[in-house]
Amino acid sequence: MDRFYRQETGDLDKKNPVCSQEAWCITLDTDRLLRTSSGSIALQSLQRPSTQCHCNLSPFGNPCRESCRLIKKIIENHRIYNRERKVSFSFLDQESTNKRRSTMDDPIRTTEEQQKRRSSGHVRFAGRVPCGLEQPLVLKKNGVRHIRRLPSGEEQEILSVGLACSESFSGPRLAKLLQPGFDYERQAMEQLALGDYANPLSNHTSGGVTEALSDFIDALEPHLPWNNNENDQTLDDWCVSLQLEGASAVWAAIDMVLQQVILTTGNQERTMVAVGATSYHGPPSTSFGSKCPLWQKAHQVKYPVPVAGDLIDEASLIQQFEEFLDLHSERVGVILFEPQWGSSQAGFPWPKSLLKQYIELARARGIKIVTDEIMCGLGRHGNGSLFVSKDYELNPDAITFGKAIGGGVYPISGAILKSGRRQLCQAGCTVMQSHTYAGSSVRALMTATEVLREIPNWLPSVQKLGQEMAHIFGYLAKISDGMLIAHGQGLMWGCLFTKEGAMKDESYRSRAIQSFRQHCEEALILPYIVPAGGFMVSPHFDVDVGTIYEMAEKLEKVTIATMDEMGWSPLSCEEAKTQDVAAAPMGLCASAMEEDSSLCQTYLHRTKSCTSCSSFVCPTIRMRFLN
Repeated sequence: MDRFYRQETGDLDKKNPVCSQEAWCITLDTDRLLRTSSGSIALQSLQRPSTQCHCNLSPFGNPCRESCRLIKKIIENHRIYNRERKVSFSFLDQESTNKRRSTMDDPIRTTEEQQKRRSSGHVRFAGRVPCGLEQPLVLKKNGVRHIRRLPSGEEQEILSVGLACSESFSGPRLAKLLQPGFDYERQAMEQLALGDYANPLSNHTSGGVTEALSDFIDALEPHLPWNNNENDQTLDDWCVSLQLEGASAVWAAIDMVLQQVILTTGNQERTMVAVGATSYHGPPSTSFGSKCPLWQKAHQVKYPVPVAGDLIDEASLIQQFEEFLDLHSERVGVILFEPQWGSSQAGFPWPKSLLKQYIELARARGIKIVTDEIMCGLGRHGNGSLFVSKDYELNPDAITFGKAIGGGVYPISGAILKSGRRQLCQAGCTVMQSHTYAGSSVRALMTATEVLREIPNWLPSVQKLGQEMAHIFGYLAKISDGMLIAHGQGLMWGCLFTKEGAMKDESYRSRAIQSFRQHCEEALILPYIVPAGGFMVSPHFDVDVGTIYEMAEKLEKVTIATMDEMGWSPLSCEEAKTQDVAAAPMGLCASAMEEDSSLCQTYLHRTKSCTSCSSFVCPTIRMRFLN
């Protein structure tokens, strides 16, 4: 039954849903279905005319009963798709078809209690809320607009403007990025259903890599933060380690850099890692960072950093840092920097000149520099490059990336080593931070490749929207009468509740934060509430300016409601002046004001971030925040 034959399909019975084009067909054997050149299925006849068929599969003529049972079994186990049109083919009789449809309507037959559990956040899931609490169920998403079902059963639309920088694009833009991987997986599904060799969707790291890796590396290379130094002879010696999430990427960066230090110097004593006194590089129990909830981290030491809301005395900080280096530099091999803090300081950017001084002092002591851009990278900072390190000219020895590079759909992160690939290779050194799925997902790699290709088209829009965010967060700080400290850049902004005035009382501050969270739920907005005592906002790159100001109005409402509930009285005038726009990049605010009267620009209009006309944002609403 494995003969090949050719037959025209145009004159077949109309009930037989085969392709009307000429088809090359293969008669059934034990593990293959009939295939056409276009990828559809054509089951027409089997060459056993002497055996009468009794199973009512009329489109197949008179195949043997055994073959019909085999056909029926295969079709029931696999849904076969046309590669160009998402069309499902079925050759079952009417009774079987009706039965299958009823099964498809309820693919998982469960008890009423199980159905109830499936329709809500499960109490047995240990996640970001205390174990045992039921969470909202996210049903649908359209950019920052999410439809959620609450534990009460009520459905609501909410603006999810936080999400910790984990998503990049939405709607048709996201569909475009996912399409190559979708087509690839659909082809793999067809091949799997036929029992053929199939496109790999993943591969264990010990068994080799997939073709998608090369495309990803080619897309990453133009964005490396060292490419602005054409005289650097080490630029061709870089390499990248791929991981699943940010904490592992930081571990991989440290891993590669420390191995290189040991190979270069022969010194195996400098294995300590310096982290900021306020820092976060992953879950605090197992990752680098300032918090130690379970045990002390003997492999790291903390260095002094500027703190959002405090008066920044650069000379004093430099002196403290030099004292730190005098004490620890002989043991420290690597120092971690977040050019723009994430949750530990709610989006607070390092003062550029201060950060560069820190790096030069550390480098002069032979300490390797790793910049963690898991959150602030990928162009989110709004300064026109993929990495903050490139814009600030930090020249790190390694840099990390992650989160939104997977489009908000697939987990993927990584660490890029500036140089040392050849040295590590000659010494036979591998990345110690490796595991089963490190860079193995083809869909993640393909999506990340498309994200890297797409982001440059949106950098001008991110910069423009960052200027609008500067207006909004400056306004929130102003109306809060000193309750909030605002800071950020690009599409990554945050506010912290001050520790001045009544907020010096931690119980009062805790109640204020809880009040703010509750009013956010009532206003149907979800910023990213951070443990430092505040919130962050980091919308998609393709968010429109109208949605930005809708978010602003909701945050304004929440801020005022929190002040009223807490009975917040403003600080003294002198104190309020220092808190009003603490750490906000004033250059952005000034440049934004200068552009208020600029003409409508094509790229801004195309990305729906134009503010020179009333197409995308109400001028009256916008001017309230500007003034």
